[in-house]
Amino acid sequence: MSRAVGLDIGSSATKAVLVEDGRPVRAVVLASMPDMHDAAVRAVAEVGGDGAPVLTTGYGRLLYEPRCGDVSEITALAAGIEAVLPGTATVIDIGGQDSKAVRVRAGRVADFAMNDRCAAGTGRFLEAMSRVLNVPLPEFDSVLASSPAAVPLSSTCTVFAETEVVGLLSRKTPVGSVLAGLFASVAGRVAGLARQVGPAAPIAATGGTMRCRSMVAALSAALGAPLVVPPDPQVVTALGAAILCERRSRA
Repeated sequence: MSRAVGLDIGSSATKAVLVEDGRPVRAVVLASMPDMHDAAVRAVAEVGGDGAPVLTTGYGRLLYEPRCGDVSEITALAAGIEAVLPGTATVIDIGGQDSKAVRVRAGRVADFAMNDRCAAGTGRFLEAMSRVLNVPLPEFDSVLASSPAAVPLSSTCTVFAETEVVGLLSRKTPVGSVLAGLFASVAGRVAGLARQVGPAAPIAATGGTMRCRSMVAALSAALGAPLVVPPDPQVVTALGAAILCERRSRA
């Protein structure tokens, strides 16, 4: 039996996926902080990957010493999305520290665009807004369930956006309207990134942020196209790393 582990060490979460004979059998997601290296070691152990080759990816991919190699997030994402949603032409991923749009052809990268220099348009931005609004991330969908009218936000910088949101709340602007405006702002920024690669259907969406149905809806509206979200969007990149690891082991 062939076994391999894909380890995606992100700025917010560390994900590990164990594959056996090309099939994912177990996945785990742990908080990366306060110790990324410890999170990586625990993730491999919890996924049952002891003794199996480990291919790393993500922000902290060089932190796990027993790795058999490392690969870029873009490459791992392309391999992972082909495994869970074969035939995907474009995949949009919103991570904790960056967002990316990748044109995919048969599980390989055809083109990509990435925002890794500004927190706006990332999960980190939404985490910061969650604290300002005093609304936990898992409750975003329930707050937006009534489809409140979005309040346009002029700031794209996280720091300035926080100030703008505080000002709106002080003027008794409904939290739902502010949150809808934030989602529209993030979606517009990410859609602009996607247009740099000329998004073609079918379009998939991955990353932990995509567990929020309202974010998926906002991004779909900004792109003017439907999005397909895999069952576990947060571990797709780790799965891709595991698949690539197993292929390398067989070569």
